[in-house]
Amino acid sequence: MSQDSSPVVLTLVMPAEVEDALIDTLLEHPDLAPGFTTDAVEGHGERIRLAGTAEEVRGRAAYCRVQHVTTRAAADTLLAILRERFTGSRVYFWITPVLAFGRLE
Repeated sequence: MSQDSSPVVLTLVMPAEVEDALIDTLLEHPDLAPGFTTDAVEGHGERIRLAGTAEEVRGRAAYCRVQHVTTRAAADTLLAILRERFTGSRVYFWITPVLAFGRLE
């Protein structure tokens, strides 16, 4: 199996205000992202920009996390598309290898 076809998890973390547009972008590319998982998460720490009084009081920011099992090649293609649309939007990503995945049937 080549590195480009090896399974990976593409994780994206974005501010809540970017969530809908980024998810819509993924849905526009069912060939690259036929399915993915989202969940609400919170950002903590010095590098997190707090938006509004509620976040300042709580000391944490609302974010969305998207996780998608795909190939390395598809992840790189998706990242290129997302860079065109979301550069400067504080979208973070990482790619991790998958040792195994499947469906319990």
